[in-house]
Amino acid sequence: MATINEIMPSNGEYSYKMMNFESSLASSYRKANGVYYTDLLLSERMLDDLNIRNDSTILDPCCGAGSFIFSAKKKGINNIYGIDLDKNAVSFCLNHIPDISCIQFDSLGNNGKTILNKLQIQEKVDYIIGNPPYSPIDKSTTFTTKDIVFNKKVAESGNNLFVAALIRALEMVKPNGIISYIIPKNFLHISSYGKLRKDLLKQHTIISIVDIGAYFKNVRGEQIILTIQNCLPKDNNNIIIKKLVNTEFVAQTQVPQKYFSNEIILFNSDEDFSIYNKLNSTYQKLTDICLGYIGRGKSKNLNAITGKEIRKFGLKNTTSNLDGNQIFIQNIYSTESGIIAAFAGNLSAGETVTVLTDGNKEMCKFILGILHSRLCNFFLYHYCYNYSKLTMHTDPKYLKKIPLPDTESPLFNKIVQCVEKIEMDEYMSKSWFDNVEVLNKLIYKIYKIKRNESQYIDKEMRFVQSNKWQNNGIF
Repeated sequence: MATINEIMPSNGEYSYKMMNFESSLASSYRKANGVYYTDLLLSERMLDDLNIRNDSTILDPCCGAGSFIFSAKKKGINNIYGIDLDKNAVSFCLNHIPDISCIQFDSLGNNGKTILNKLQIQEKVDYIIGNPPYSPIDKSTTFTTKDIVFNKKVAESGNNLFVAALIRALEMVKPNGIISYIIPKNFLHISSYGKLRKDLLKQHTIISIVDIGAYFKNVRGEQIILTIQNCLPKDNNNIIIKKLVNTEFVAQTQVPQKYFSNEIILFNSDEDFSIYNKLNSTYQKLTDICLGYIGRGKSKNLNAITGKEIRKFGLKNTTSNLDGNQIFIQNIYSTESGIIAAFAGNLSAGETVTVLTDGNKEMCKFILGILHSRLCNFFLYHYCYNYSKLTMHTDPKYLKKIPLPDTESPLFNKIVQCVEKIEMDEYMSKSWFDNVEVLNKLIYKIYKIKRNESQYIDKEMRFVQSNKWQNNGIF
């Protein structure tokens, strides 16, 4: 008798057919419904990571072309169920994977009990695994339900298809069962997802989070694999933080789940965690010290400064000899260049500029020095943007978290003077770069950053900053 692997397509065959099927879908349909299929390599790694017993029951409620179903079947798991709203996707799975139960049904618009009854499953399942669609729920999406309570819960938790999928999954998994979903990385820190994130931290055990970066082509943003267990977290539960390196999930560190009350930070190592605790617990935040305005520029004047007119420590077409108490920051943040900001006196700012005002000129220049330092950009990149290498924004939410050292320190005036030297230097000249490096050392000193910590920070930033900065002596 032939084994299951002998009557199934090879991985290469199935991958090829999956790609052809996905490419046959209209791009407008894929975009509106957040449809981007998972390749077999990633689905296999997820299943390996879960170490699922062969007698377990697995459900993929948004199965698409069936990569998770196919991979589970290849591993000898027999109790496998799939659902998809697209009848062609369901037909594809049934035609290419033998002995599975896969139906066309709306797994988001119907409640968990109805879905399990439709599948003729008598009890909740052991594992729910997959890559649910992620797209804002609006008039362009096909998601509809008459469940008012569910609609309210989804709306309060970010109003996205993947949010609806997570909530439905919790309705269908057994007590102590496992959910492992690929979802957007910004779920970990965006405020609109706060309610669901808090609920998961308080009511469920988070087993692991795998940072897979910008894994899917044509998908805006980066992704994580969130794996949770349907049970209350124990006091000693540690979240294992991993990263996709080449084709493997590599453990980075472990953080107690109770450490997080809302936003979740993907610490990259034990040292990363230690530096954050030092900065977060020792110093006041920018929001505590800066009592002025932090937000977008509002001027519609044609002469208002735009983001493109700002360079590091200066304005491209305006004299630096200004009076006032404003810092202008490019609203677009790139990890390759870091913060780009300048002292702007009393000038007007357009909407592509983040404005920060404070009490006097000296304080502004002190903050300007902090903003441009490697330490500050390390803090933003690691602890505010969760290692996202894609374009972010210098919004008040992030800037207000920046720790500020003691402004009564003797180093305060030295930092202000160093910033003023940089402002007077020819932009990106040798003297300019030399003084930027002096500034970085002063910043490390005022924050009491140890030598081994500064070396770690320098190394981490070297990986993400562009050659433009590295080749000119910043490192």
